Order: sequence, then C-alpha cells, then structure tokens
Amino acid sequence: MKTYRNYFQLLGLVAFSLFLSTSCTKEDHQDDPVDEYEFLIKLVSNAEFGDILVDQDNQSMYFFAGDVDGQSNCNGGCADKWKAVTGDLYDLEVGYGLVKGDFGTITRTDGQKQITYKGWPLYYLSPESDSVLENPGQTLGDGLGGVFHIAKPDYTVLLGRQAVTEGGDPVLYLVDDRGVSLYLNNGDDENVSNCNGGCAGVWPPFKYEALVLPSSLNDYDFNSLDREDDLGPQMSFKGSPIYRFSQDELQRGSVLGQGGGPNQTFFVVEPEVQ
Repeated sequence: MKTYRNYFQLLGLVAFSLFLSTSCTKEDHQDDPVDEYEFLIKLVSNAEFGDILVDQDNQSMYFFAGDVDGQSNCNGGCADKWKAVTGDLYDLEVGYGLVKGDFGTITRTDGQKQITYKGWPLYYLSPESDSVLENPGQTLGDGLGGVFHIAKPDYTVLLGRQAVTEGGDPVLYLVDDRGVSLYLNNGDDENVSNCNGGCAGVWPPFKYEALVLPSSLNDYDFNSLDREDDLGPQMSFKGSPIYRFSQDELQRGSVLGQGGGPNQTFFVVEPEVQ
C-alpha cells in the first residue's frame, strides 16, 4: 500500500510541474508585446477610417495620388512635409491581417529605400515640415489637396494623378487599389453597358464586392449594375459603367486606353474631389 501511495504522489508532483511549466510559457507569450519590433507595420482600428496602416509607434501612414506610377514623386518641399517611410524590407515585420508580399521597396532620388504597400510608396506627415511628425494616432494628412489619403488595406478604388495624354497637364483620375487605370465609355447609356462580347474582352468590366473609398470621393457617385452576360455586377460612376483596359496588362500607371476603342470613346474617369 505504501508503494502505491508513493507512486501516486510522484505522479501528482510530475503533473503539477507540467502545469506550472505550461502556465509560465503562456504568460510569457502573452507578455510579449508586438510593438517591441524595431520596424513594424500593423493595422489599427480608427473610428473614422476603419483599419489603417501604422508603424510600431502608431504613426499613421499615407498614399500619394502622384505616385500612381509606383515611384515617389514627392521630393523637395513635398518631402519636407511628407516624410518617406524608409527601411529595409528584410527588417520589416507585419501585423495580423497584413501580407508581407504586399510590401516592397523603391529607391528614392536621395538613395533611400522607401517602403511601398500594394505598389504605393508610404509616407508620414510632418505638419510643420520640420521633421516633427503628427502625434501617434492622428490622421491630419488625410484628404490634403485631394491627393494624400490615409493608407488602408481595403480600398476599392483610389486616386491617381499624372498626365494621361502626351504633353498634357496632370489630371486626377480613378484607379484600383493597386494603381491600375479605370475607364468609362462615352458610348454607353446611363447605367447600361453597351460593351459586350469581344468588346468586353478588350475592356473587362470592373467588378467589386464592398465599396471602400478615399475620403475625397463621394459614396453616392458609385453604384453597381447588372449585365446581360456573367461579367457583372459592374461598378458605375455617376451612371457610367467602369472598365479596365486589357492592354494596360494590370500595370499601375499605364493609360494606354485613353481615347481608345473603335470610336475613341474610352477615357479615364476624372471625378470632382471634395
């Protein structure tokens, strides 16, 4: 009987030791804050904008419409106010809900590596252009000039700004979340696409599920429309069905479709911004 008692006491000690070991491990893991990373981009929930991109210090990040070609076109005085998010992709950690493959780098004119997200170079805001950033959690830069917008992971469309004709002035126009140009067809009727069959192969209808817009655009300008084929629902803007152009080959900043189509009726979509 004594032998059995000692045996069960030993089992109890082993089980208790394992419990303590497991408990300590869980507590140690729970006490490891993600913000201890030296270079982190993560999502935080913002009351006005929903999920937005911030760094390990909760500094908000922004996209610039002028970077639609994937390069930073914010230099000189612009770069004093809008500080590039710089670093090495190898050192970057990303938080829950983000995909490392959506991040990249470009080389700026000053030689620094700037982090990009879905092809958009990322920036911080220095309100006084003195290298002092806005306070953590602030989003003062959103909508400035109609060209800077808070960086989010789930935009349906964004704004690009560049010349779309040779020698022309820069215009502000609609692109998808990765900077691919969107077009309307002056040959369409209101909320009716007349681009079907082979036309729709060259000009694929732009489909979407949830509508998430930068703050400079109005929700009520956008809608969806059914099509006679299975290529819908198609986005419409102020009653005009919206398309991509196949020869742009999903390349950001490409505007090969401007003035295109058999009757030269396809053009980039130029909204009025608020």
